[in-house]
Amino acid sequence: MRLPLYTLIFILTTTFSIAEEPTSFGSPPWQPAGKYIHPDIRESSGIVASKQFDGVYWTLNDSGNPSVLYATKRNGELIQEIKVKGTRNRDWEALAIDDKRQLWIGDIGNNSRMRIDLNVVVLKEPNPHTKTEVEVIEKYPYQYPDNNVDAEGLFIANGIPYIVSKEQARAVLYRFPEMHADTKQVLQRVGEVADARLVTGAGISTDGKRLAVCTYNAMWVYHDDIGDLAKMIRQKPWMLRHNFQGEAICFEGYNLYLTNEARDIYTLPQFWYEKTWKIPPENTQSAIALFVKQKSDGYRVESYRDAGIDIDGGHVALNAKTADASVHQKLEVPYKNLYEISIILTRGPEYGHVELTVNGTKVGTPYDCYHPDKVAGTLVTFGTIPLNKGENQIVIKNIGKSTQATGYKVGVDSYQTLHASPFITRYMVLGPIPKTDINKIVSSISTENTLNLNATYKDNDGETIQWRETKTTTNGLLNFRSNFGMQSGVVGYAVSYIYAPKAMETVLLLGSDETVNVWLNGTEIHKKRVYRRITPDADTIPCQLKAGWNEVLCSVEQNSWTWALYVRFTDADSVLKYSSQPEK
Repeated sequence: MRLPLYTLIFILTTTFSIAEEPTSFGSPPWQPAGKYIHPDIRESSGIVASKQFDGVYWTLNDSGNPSVLYATKRNGELIQEIKVKGTRNRDWEALAIDDKRQLWIGDIGNNSRMRIDLNVVVLKEPNPHTKTEVEVIEKYPYQYPDNNVDAEGLFIANGIPYIVSKEQARAVLYRFPEMHADTKQVLQRVGEVADARLVTGAGISTDGKRLAVCTYNAMWVYHDDIGDLAKMIRQKPWMLRHNFQGEAICFEGYNLYLTNEARDIYTLPQFWYEKTWKIPPENTQSAIALFVKQKSDGYRVESYRDAGIDIDGGHVALNAKTADASVHQKLEVPYKNLYEISIILTRGPEYGHVELTVNGTKVGTPYDCYHPDKVAGTLVTFGTIPLNKGENQIVIKNIGKSTQATGYKVGVDSYQTLHASPFITRYMVLGPIPKTDINKIVSSISTENTLNLNATYKDNDGETIQWRETKTTTNGLLNFRSNFGMQSGVVGYAVSYIYAPKAMETVLLLGSDETVNVWLNGTEIHKKRVYRRITPDADTIPCQLKAGWNEVLCSVEQNSWTWALYVRFTDADSVLKYSSQPEK
């Protein structure tokens, strides 16, 4: 049986996600994310995710509304109204963001095809937690090279505004030839956008390798490894349909967010539009590869096509006719620790309930794999459990079925194991300090002496500063930028204290975006010069904690956009205690 591709779920591991909440993987494909309930957000016609303020999304209304931007949370809850001074909302139809922390408003609506005052304006992205108004920096009027058309799609690539026309027969991509404020320019025609028609919104990924456009009933994602827009828009895009009158679209990472004039907000995870990906995904362990031969005929290796799903790959399948069939697996992990165990499962009409046992202990509750359609790749998190370094014994068993199901079958695609020991969430921080002053900080500590948290220092501007307490985001990210602001060529410091009931071997799991140093009880245990995306657990540092309180001091350099840190220790028995200051 050949199934529609939209019934297939392809999962990306969330190991490195910094998002505040994980995406739901249970139902295809559009996930309701929230709704604008603030009465002044009447018709969301543009949306962008802030690149400066965590968890902030900007939107605006179209024609006939005040010149106001709205900062909201991911679910649409209002943070702040920002009055835009220096321009009028003639027909605001689009909102874009660039790499310089600037917002671009597209006054580009042209339903009559008669407007001669089309323009885009740029403004510095305001802090929605402290500001209530913002001034326009520049205004860029324009006209089209041939026919005067309507448009609702705008994005910024390499500092240049691009506009996508809204036409019945085609969608054309235009760009500004040069950036001259207050001088009307004739746009350059880049080319027609393949397949799309009546485009109501557009957005580009930060790396420029994906361009998304939406219409009232569909969405297209164009992609190119080099980011050549002229080439990208001619290639076959990924496409998905919807039924909610889409008006605006933006990227966050490679995930997509869409809004409509009914004020609904939807999210579309990356794996949904990249439907051609193979299962199991990267960064998971294939159930077939972990296969352990046993004396049982209750399971078999099955291709997805044999299971009725038209994709490459396969899984381990348990007998569909009777309960209590099981399959044994050997799952390996590099360190003894507390882990979150997830399984990527196949679902369908003949699938039953699955139970997970690890090293003889049942984990979580059984999961019902029934689904009216054949669906591969559903991520199911069973719970957390300590795992031993090296091999661990996993048993998957089918134990029953729902009343709708026609059988007991279970399809095990792959496994995902994530460190689940807690992150350090409270620190004392100091900064921004000039790089040249690093020895002034660390020379005051030794194996005998802890840091003097009452000492004073000079920051990068020569101001007197002291250690101060701060806390991380809910997922353990310490954001130096939100504590110290945006500066380059400086260092931020963070110190925390770990209580161990006895001397113990452990592994420090660390993530940083740039050069990092770590001192444990006055001894440097890690130094890495690096420039990378911030991800948890990127560096693993075996170390030994002494009985009692231990001091861990980290420094992270800042030279680019992000400036952040993740720190935790392996703690399989949940015995470690954390504090921002050593306790008596």
